[in-house]
Amino acid sequence: MLSARSGRGVSRAALAVALVVFVPASVSASVLMLQHAGAGGGTLAGQPFALSDFVITAYSDTNNRQPLSGGWFIDHTSASVAIAGLGTYDFVTGTRTFVNYSLVGFSRAGANGVDLFNGPLDPAFSSWDMLSSIGPITGTGGLLQWTNSPQINTSGGILIFDNASVANATFTALIPEPATLGLLATSLLGLRRRR
Repeated sequence: MLSARSGRGVSRAALAVALVVFVPASVSASVLMLQHAGAGGGTLAGQPFALSDFVITAYSDTNNRQPLSGGWFIDHTSASVAIAGLGTYDFVTGTRTFVNYSLVGFSRAGANGVDLFNGPLDPAFSSWDMLSSIGPITGTGGLLQWTNSPQINTSGGILIFDNASVANATFTALIPEPATLGLLATSLLGLRRRR
């Protein structure tokens, strides 16, 4: 049986954002929240699911930005996927977000990470340096190469999206304001104390 994270717990991704508040001011890193959204079908832990909306939410440290031919990539410090009707699962396999000319995408981690979800394609991405907020931008995209090695493991098991064109791929990147991070941290700490 597939199991999602309990609604009572605080996700590791949210906790990671909260911890940023306690980083000394002399550190110039910024948290970058990235969201890739679309729809797809496939299997999770070997069990099929029909075409469903999904949102991938990832967090990265902008100090970890690396050059990529025609753009940049940043490996994620944490990432999760929320699939409508199934639940929310943390990625165990390393992932990254990349921008390459006018294309943004989600892929396996590292300099040679194999693509998983490409799109949308938009001229705004050709000048985006992954150090600022952008979006939401919507356009076409594509799910691809989920069966390639290494397989994509999540807290709910191996996730495989079927190769497919995605009509409404949406991407948003946000560098939260320090005040927003402070409010988030306070809320999360309050939740933990009540438990």
